[in-house]
Amino acid sequence: MTALSVLPDLAILDPAPPASVRLFFALVPDTSVRLAFGELARSVARRSRGRSISADHLHLTLAFVGDVPAPAMSMLRAVGDAMPQVGATLVFDTLGAWRASGVAWVAPAVVPQPITDLHATLAGALARAGFVLEERAFRPHITLARRCVQPQPRTRCEPLRWRADRLCLIGSELQPEGPVYREIASWPLTIAE
Repeated sequence: MTALSVLPDLAILDPAPPASVRLFFALVPDTSVRLAFGELARSVARRSRGRSISADHLHLTLAFVGDVPAPAMSMLRAVGDAMPQVGATLVFDTLGAWRASGVAWVAPAVVPQPITDLHATLAGALARAGFVLEERAFRPHITLARRCVQPQPRTRCEPLRWRADRLCLIGSELQPEGPVYREIASWPLTIAE
């Protein structure tokens, strides 16, 4: 079982479910693409003298919702149900880093319009449902490594193609060894070729 696994109904886990759950919406690659990103993460971490992100945790965040009261999770499922079911093929071909935070990432040089539209539609639906989102620009990327001592400059890399065909609602539990992600719900996305 990977760290990104299906989370059963919270009421079944414990008679007293947690008061809140840390949640975000993301695109999650299939196993073969995740392994390719994982190999890239290890390589970048070695060069940057950082800590690579586990392949099981690699994802592209569309909207970070934050701590949500457990009873409000049904509203987030309804938001997911209402999203357009259109994905796209992403080509990740640019490596970079945010030096201040010591984070290395990979991103597409060109973001397909369906991904930009999905993000905007999701952000609008969450705002209408009363969720407060971060107010920073949408910069689609996959975090590869953290705590990078020598962050690498922005550069082109061997392209990694990913058919983003699944939207997920992910729960994040912070542990001493790092976050543990659990898939709460997912929705298939159709990719027009």
